[in-house]
Amino acid sequence: MPILPEFSKHLSADFMVNLEEDNDIVLSYHNYLVRSSDAALLEKNDTWLNDIVIGFYFEYLDQQYKKDNKRQLLFIDPGVTQLLKMQAPSQYNIFLDPIEATSYDFIFFPLNDCDGNEPGGSHWSLLIFSRIDEMCYHYDSSNSINRSTAEKFARDIIKYFLDKQERRYVEMDCPQQNNGYDCGLFVLCLADLISRYILKGLKISDCDCSVITEMVSKKRMELLGLIQDLRNIYDNE
Repeated sequence: MPILPEFSKHLSADFMVNLEEDNDIVLSYHNYLVRSSDAALLEKNDTWLNDIVIGFYFEYLDQQYKKDNKRQLLFIDPGVTQLLKMQAPSQYNIFLDPIEATSYDFIFFPLNDCDGNEPGGSHWSLLIFSRIDEMCYHYDSSNSINRSTAEKFARDIIKYFLDKQERRYVEMDCPQQNNGYDCGLFVLCLADLISRYILKGLKISDCDCSVITEMVSKKRMELLGLIQDLRNIYDNE
C-alpha cells in the first residue's frame, strides 16, 4: 500500500521564489522547521541532504504510519540517532523509552559517519533493527563506508533492545550511488521501499532493492512537491 500522496505535478512559482529569498521558514511540520535553505538542497542534483531534510521525511513517514494505525514501524530522528551513537546502551532509555521504542517491530535509524555531538559527517546510510528477527540490517549505498560505525551501533542497539552481548548484524546488498552526494536520497528511498515491503508481511532479507536507483532519480522533486503540498494543507487549516 503506497503511503505517499499525489504530489503537485508543477511546483508553484511563489514556492520556488521563496526558496531563493531569505532563510525563512518554508514549512512547520510537527517538530520540524524546514527553511528555504533546507528545501533549496532539493533544487539541485548535486547537493548532499542535511539532517533537517532527512529528519523531516522520517517524521512524515512516522506520522503517516501512525495515522494508519501501523505501529510496527518507527522512524528515528537523525539527531536522536547521533546522540545514541555517542551514549552507552545503558543511557538509551532516556531517548527511547518516552517513544515506547521497544513496542515496535521495526525501527529505522538514519546513520551518519560523524563521530561527534555536533552536526557534520559526510555520508548517510540506513540501519534497521528488526525485533522479530532479532537482527540489525545495514544498507550502505557507497561501498560500506559506514560499516564500522554501523556494526558498533548495532551492538549497542542489540544490547538495549534484547539485553544481549551478541553480534546480530547483516551488511545488506543494495544499489550503489555513482556520485558523492546522493547517499541521503538512497536512505529515504530505501526506507520507503522496505517499509512497504514489511507491511506486506515479507522478510526484509527478501526485499528487491533493484528499483532504488530509479526512485532516487525522482526523489528530489517528490520531496519538493511534498513540502509544498503540506504547506498548502497547513496554510489552509
